[in-house]
Amino acid sequence: MPDKEFSAQFIETIDQRSIYYNQEVFPKLLEQYRLLHTCVKNLIDALVQKSIIKPDPYKLEKKISDIALISNEQFLDSEKSLVIGTRVSDYEAMLDFICTYYKFSLDNMSFGKIKKFVEFNNTFLWGNFSTSNPSPNTRGFALLLSEAKYSSQAMTVSTINDNLSKCDKSTKQINAILKELNEFQKEVYKAHVRKNVFDYPKFDTDKANATIEAEIAEIKKHYGAVMGKTPFYTALIEEIAQEDLSPNRAKLQQNILSKLKVELQNSQKKEKTIDTKDILMQAVHALSGLAPQLEVVSVKIAENHKLLQNENNSFFAKLGRALRKAFSIAEPPVTYEITITDATTGSKTREKLEYTEFFQNLVKKINFYNSFSLRQSQGYQKIEASSPEKILDFLNKQISEAQKLLVRIGALDEFFKAAAVGEDKKLVKGLKIELTSLKNTIVNTNQHRADYISYVEEQTQLAKLGITNDK
Repeated sequence: MPDKEFSAQFIETIDQRSIYYNQEVFPKLLEQYRLLHTCVKNLIDALVQKSIIKPDPYKLEKKISDIALISNEQFLDSEKSLVIGTRVSDYEAMLDFICTYYKFSLDNMSFGKIKKFVEFNNTFLWGNFSTSNPSPNTRGFALLLSEAKYSSQAMTVSTINDNLSKCDKSTKQINAILKELNEFQKEVYKAHVRKNVFDYPKFDTDKANATIEAEIAEIKKHYGAVMGKTPFYTALIEEIAQEDLSPNRAKLQQNILSKLKVELQNSQKKEKTIDTKDILMQAVHALSGLAPQLEVVSVKIAENHKLLQNENNSFFAKLGRALRKAFSIAEPPVTYEITITDATTGSKTREKLEYTEFFQNLVKKINFYNSFSLRQSQGYQKIEASSPEKILDFLNKQISEAQKLLVRIGALDEFFKAAAVGEDKKLVKGLKIELTSLKNTIVNTNQHRADYISYVEEQTQLAKLGITNDK
């Protein structure tokens, strides 16, 4: 008959490990998806900057409510930029949905959902990312990135390669977690059967006690009434009966309890060795993702500025420029009056923005973010050598400045759209997609910073209670 003592032990162990999954494993899974998302955005920005692909104009209109797979069908070589550009945009949008809206929990990660996540992860085969890969998506994306690296500066090539390497590592870690989760969900399923079916009033323990086959039959008889629409997994039900009635049931029970408890103990040990500086450096690396995004922004801003200046090309304007050039008189600064909207109150204020100064500062910011985009760079290592307190101060300052810059870029975008006249309105290059990407990168950076602050505060509270983690 069903072994009640073993069932109680088994269910208790599963409950303990379930808490660990929800509190520790799923946040780590989300963290890896966030890193993957950042790297993919950087790769897309590299292609957009080189005009190899164009930003998807319909991206913000696409509504995502669940995990969906990206097409991997063959395409004509002449359509490569359009097809891969669309697919990688859809892939990035799905990653954004996963990182922003998807709720990771045991209840929300069924066998079918895990399978779909694994299939989605294989949209691009980062571990074999080459121009000869038989996968259309991987081969096409690799060809476009090879084109982007051609004649690019060494820093750009290094950045692309670094992001590709991180995509590979993140995906491997994600798939490892999903594989482990799939195995654990089998035990969770068995625990649900033991907890619900065995305690069902109409479940006949005497009949189930007869043979392994009899227990399986009794479970199946009442399964629908208790488990609802949960699929009936014959192999797992057979495992339950084997653990209860087989001649070697004692060994089976001991093996599974030991495995779950050892995994739980190992997981708790890993929890004690959290590297707080690593959390901060993840935020620093995420912040550097602003560089390629701002490069795309700078190109569009420069083109929009040139468009407006060409409108002011009257006879007297030309004469003035000629006279200033003849007498070596500096051109007067170009000032744009932009409207700044307070995100909290909604109030609007007018601000004069001196274009040349703003653009020069924008270029400086791009170079600054690029200076620590690679782990082996001097900029990154200098930050890493600082104390956690100084790194946190650095992040606080940079996030604040990035948010202010984002507001001004948005206001300048609106100004350009309103200032252009006639046919030139159609030529203004909008920044809606780039602004969304910048905002997501700042949010991602801020989330890492918040994770660090939350962890430190938690440890401080535990210390006040006399609870410490032994390293």
